[in-house]
Amino acid sequence: MMDFIQKPLKRLRQRYEKSGVAQFLSWWRTELLGVLPPAWREWLAAERAVVTLTANEQGWQVRRVRIGRVEAEEQIAADRDALAQSTERMRQNQEHPPRQVLLLAPERTLRRRLTLPLAAEEHLASVLAFEMDRQTPFRAEQVYFDHRIHKRDQTARTMLVELLAVPRSVLDGILQNAGALQLDAADVANGEVPAGFNLLPSERRTHQVDKRLRINLILAASFIALLWLVMWQSLALREQAIDQLNEEKSLASAAAMQSAELKRQLRDAIEGANFLAKKKAEEAVTVDVLGEVTRLVPDDTWLERLSFVGKQVQLQGQSARADKLIGILTASRCVANPQFQGIIQPDGATGKERFSLAADLKTGVCHGTDTATGSR
Repeated sequence: MMDFIQKPLKRLRQRYEKSGVAQFLSWWRTELLGVLPPAWREWLAAERAVVTLTANEQGWQVRRVRIGRVEAEEQIAADRDALAQSTERMRQNQEHPPRQVLLLAPERTLRRRLTLPLAAEEHLASVLAFEMDRQTPFRAEQVYFDHRIHKRDQTARTMLVELLAVPRSVLDGILQNAGALQLDAADVANGEVPAGFNLLPSERRTHQVDKRLRINLILAASFIALLWLVMWQSLALREQAIDQLNEEKSLASAAAMQSAELKRQLRDAIEGANFLAKKKAEEAVTVDVLGEVTRLVPDDTWLERLSFVGKQVQLQGQSARADKLIGILTASRCVANPQFQGIIQPDGATGKERFSLAADLKTGVCHGTDTATGSR
């Protein structure tokens, strides 16, 4: 399970190391620390101390090194218990337990620099094991080895690799003298500090848990969870506000439609009322026309027939002087343009003149005529 997780992480780490971002950050950090006072540089570097163990003729030399500076040093005899007690003293009063690294003398190791294709980086350990008998006097199963990449040439698609190897017999003998002491790495000395390799077999390496890293990971996970919760709550509130606005919009639209319908009904009612009023104003009232004709027709005239045809009124009857009727009706408020239809004929039985005439009805003026005053 760990291999399944570590392989993708290793590939991601390799891609990051090959990127220009990693190179820039490393250069920037080095330059920044270089211009700061030693006290500030030590505080900002925040590097864990390293307890180094070096085997010599007198026994063991134990040092605590931090940021390239030796903080404490002891020379003890070749005794396992004394070695354990010395390393324990070096580890005391430290905020974070220091790494314990076994340092090998450079003359007991073999270092080579190789130029390999960039394509070999993903399986570099296997490639170096295959090339071991060509680059060293040993076979891969006879040595412990490690490597580090110095630089990459993207143009030539090559990389410069430094190989460090030590015979297994040499390292196994030193580890046997160290006893059951827990070690994090076996490296070669570069002055007074480790060079950055790890020749220690995986079964002898101490797997320490960085509590600060674990806390940072928990805090990061909590931050991501809280950020997701805030974003989700923000989206939920936004959706709720949108739903509420849509509901209010629907209610407003329904009210607007209802108002528009009521307005339309009111307009239709007003138009209908105006239409009736207009029609009433345009049409002469029959009773008023009849009262007007009754008032104007002289006593020696009577009507046999009065009819309304369209916008005309037709009069038929007998009169002593039918020719005067045109002048009489011309003064009417309800009719206009009176004209005879046909000729005036005398009636032998009554001695009067029979007539038939038609006149146009006046619109909008023959209303409210007082028919009672002119009736006979």
